[in-house]
Amino acid sequence: MSDLPSPLVSICMPAHNVGPWIGEAVGSVLGQSYRNIEVLVVDDGSTDNTREVLESFTDSRLQLHPNPQNLGGYETMNRAASLGQGEFIAIYHTDDVYEPEIVEREVRYLQENPAAGAVFTLDHHIDLQGNIYGGTTLPPHLKGRRLLRFEDVFPHILRNKNNLLRCPSFMVRRRVYEQLGPFLAKRYHVAADLEMWLRLSLAHPIGILDERLMRYRHGKGQWTNRYNRLRTEPEVFFDIMDLYMQKGNWAERLNPEDQTEYAFHRADDETFRAVNHVLRGEPKKALALLQNGFPWRSLRHSNRRRRKFRVVLLRALLQCGLRLGAASLLTPLLKRTEYKGML
Repeated sequence: MSDLPSPLVSICMPAHNVGPWIGEAVGSVLGQSYRNIEVLVVDDGSTDNTREVLESFTDSRLQLHPNPQNLGGYETMNRAASLGQGEFIAIYHTDDVYEPEIVEREVRYLQENPAAGAVFTLDHHIDLQGNIYGGTTLPPHLKGRRLLRFEDVFPHILRNKNNLLRCPSFMVRRRVYEQLGPFLAKRYHVAADLEMWLRLSLAHPIGILDERLMRYRHGKGQWTNRYNRLRTEPEVFFDIMDLYMQKGNWAERLNPEDQTEYAFHRADDETFRAVNHVLRGEPKKALALLQNGFPWRSLRHSNRRRRKFRVVLLRALLQCGLRLGAASLLTPLLKRTEYKGML
């Protein structure tokens, strides 16, 4: 860390039934090049061998705090953050893997950029076996930017959803976290992190390190997958974006392309929900959702073009089948193709 001080970092790690991966995750955090850390793992009622794996570590910097009852991921993050004593708070996950320099790089960024409230990094994607198969990249218009503000973050998320701010790479100044307040888990459920990032970026500039300093494990039964299973209510993403669109008159400040891309996300979500209505044996509700129309102008934009055409084709298939009364024929087809895989 050159001649910079080394303040204490509280690394907060919620855990629930992550026995196969928690050893590697916690080991990667304890093996950081930045040594002045406390690692607070809050076990949210695990029923597998998660606790046994944790108890096998002998590093005094590791603290295990079991929840008295199952609280859920974001409430567990809130509890972990409240237990920490560090000047900086990091929210890391117990089923991902961290490169040895992530803490050092994030601390250095916050020390060198006093205006920034928090920092994120990019990530590699890994499968259940730990094999890397992709990763996140900064969009060209954000590359080289030391500080990002709400006006940089919000339009990007409106157009692309949140492929930018990676929750398990988050490090924030304690005073900023205390000013913002906790993740609003009861209100925003699986998207409580997105609401927090927008709340944060309204109050303080943030940074994204243009390095893949963690490996994010996919296919592990994430909260989003459980949330989306046969979901028929609108995705909470829209509640959050509509709320923040009202702040600063953003509905009037967006350009037409931003608005069109956001309309596509609504049509995409309606299509997803229509599929789930069919799978639940509710064809009338599915057909009603598909009457809302599709933002055809979005096809002019290169962003997510393949996905858009697939959504159009699926909507046409659903509408045709449902109007012909062939919902029973659609059901096995949709189960085989698995809508998420098609798109």
